[in-house]
Amino acid sequence: MINFKTKEGIFNFRVAGILLYEDQVLIHRSMKDDFYAFPGGRVEMFEQTEDTIVREMEEELGVTVRVDRLLWICEHFFTHENHQYHEICFYYLIECKDASLLGRGNLFYVTEGKTEFEFRWVPLEKVQDESLYPTFIKRRLEDLPATVEHAVDFGE
Repeated sequence: MINFKTKEGIFNFRVAGILLYEDQVLIHRSMKDDFYAFPGGRVEMFEQTEDTIVREMEEELGVTVRVDRLLWICEHFFTHENHQYHEICFYYLIECKDASLLGRGNLFYVTEGKTEFEFRWVPLEKVQDESLYPTFIKRRLEDLPATVEHAVDFGE
């Protein structure tokens, strides 16, 4: 996984999926966190980012997704658990036709390794009420970009 720690902070190279279904979006959080993010994970060395999101969704949810297109490349700077983070994340619009994922309900839990995750389908009109990062995406879910956009987010 492309993740390393220095005396200044932690660097992550991450990929996340924007999965929309019936005017809802799938978000998740580790049960120890008080905020949500879009599902995904860290890129492995020599792995293409599109392959990362497909692998992560298979590992975390047991479903196969299809990558539609890249929406955003985000430089994300934030503090988590008293560590400064510098994260580069590719956000892909993805599709999943797997009825087992859609049939799990609006709230479900998944354990991956030692970490338990909460997954939620949130109506697009209620996304603004969520503690969801990066924040700029909350404003953009109902108006996705036609071409790839670059964003810088300071975790505000």
